[in-house]
Order: sequence, then structure tokens, then C-alpha cells
Amino acid sequence: MIENEYQKSRSLEILSISEVSDIIGVKNQRTTRTWLKKMGIQVHLFVKKSFVYRIDLDFALDQPYAMDLKRKYPTKWKEMYKCVAKDEKVYNLMVLELDQMTGFSPTTKVSLKNPSDKKLLNSLIK
Repeated sequence: MIENEYQKSRSLEILSISEVSDIIGVKNQRTTRTWLKKMGIQVHLFVKKSFVYRIDLDFALDQPYAMDLKRKYPTKWKEMYKCVAKDEKVYNLMVLELDQMTGFSPTTKVSLKNPSDKKLLNSLIK
């Protein structure tokens, strides 16, 4: 039973550096390693073979799209992303990560000194 569940999920599948190169459309492994480092994806070494976990790659590839959905549709981005997510585990990780990110919050409160300031503020907001 556990083996069948593990086989269904591709998230813990390992990918060689050359497989990652094919997925991201890069020809050489040095460029792939640079891209992985830039994206913050850990490259693991086991018996002189380098690999990454598929879930890390899928997360890195989906993150810009999910962030764009969150920016455009702040109330329903989760439902929209769930429809296109490659794996439920990637979806869950993305939701956890993006829910932790906070939006902009002002650190200074503006106080208006006179009525002309209020008019100016209203004209700028419109």
C-alpha cells in the first residue's frame, strides 16, 4: 500500500542535472547548475551523482505564476492555482509559502494639517 502511494506521487522523484537541463531548456550542465543555485534549489550528491528533487524544481517553476495569480486575484488565487498545479503536494507547499509572504504595509501614518492638505490628498488618490 505504501509503495503504491509513493509511486503515484512524483514529487519525491529525483532528477539528474541533465534531466533538469532538458526540462528548463538549457543545453549545458554548468548553466543548469547556475540556474539551480539562483533559484535556491539544493543540488544533492549521492554516490558521485548529482540530483535534485522534482518537487523543488516544480515549485521553482510554478512560483512566478502563483505569485502573479495572487497579485491579480487576491481572494481566489488558491482555487485558480489548484486547477493548474502539477501535484497536490506542490500546491500545498505553494499555498504555505505564499500565505507567509506579507504584502506592503505602510510604516508611517499621514496626518493632515489643514483643509488644503485634505483636498490635495483626495486629488492624488483619485
